[in-house]
Amino acid sequence: MPVLLYSDKAHMRKICFHIQKGGVGKTSVTGNVAALLAREGKKTLVVDCDPQANLSSWLCTKKPEYDIASVFTGQADAEAAIQQIGGHLSILPVISIGSGLKQWAETELVRSPRALEFFISDLEKLNFDYALFDCSPSLSLLERSVISCMDELINPLSAEFFSIDGVESFANELHHIERSNRITIKNDKIVLNLLNRSFTRHRAFLEELEKLRYRIFVIPQDSRIAECQIARKSLADFAPKAKSLPFFMELVHSIMEEQEK
Repeated sequence: MPVLLYSDKAHMRKICFHIQKGGVGKTSVTGNVAALLAREGKKTLVVDCDPQANLSSWLCTKKPEYDIASVFTGQADAEAAIQQIGGHLSILPVISIGSGLKQWAETELVRSPRALEFFISDLEKLNFDYALFDCSPSLSLLERSVISCMDELINPLSAEFFSIDGVESFANELHHIERSNRITIKNDKIVLNLLNRSFTRHRAFLEELEKLRYRIFVIPQDSRIAECQIARKSLADFAPKAKSLPFFMELVHSIMEEQEK
């Protein structure tokens, strides 16, 4: 795996929204945060590392000729596989049917332990300000390799009882990744997704979450978040007056402020 040192001054800031649990909205958070960074004038790349390709199905404006598996297998370079979505936003997709990503990760990655390091290095040459990574909710060798290359990990959660256990479990796994690679990865933010404050259990969960060491960014329950994916648009493009949009912007501004320090 890569041996990289965390640096706030890296030209391309690399962020992954990840937790070992599906259904928490990590893909919607990743895509909408990336779109808002791009709207703020930041050259932003979203990298789909999930073989299910939900992010690519949502944001790709045309069927990809190449995908991230094509890059890993040497069929195309990263620049050829990247698809511009519009403005400052681009995506390095996964092809939903026929991609070799899962097979490559399961058979070849173990023989190429620095593959993700070299891949990230090639992306940094393309002068993006931010690269946001969407992975599957597992912690296989692929996810661990991606995480070991990140500057920051942000944990998306849903307001349910077992989520706090998931945060603690992830923190332990992240510690093992850091220790084995001799790196430090920033991990001090939680995105509590689709919170409904009218629900007693949601309010109680938020109170418990606020006792932890993390900064909590709340995204309120908003049907527009799901609807924008059906429309294949970011939330800002689909519903610029959506009630959840200012809450996404709070997270985006926090990310930008830290990068500019």
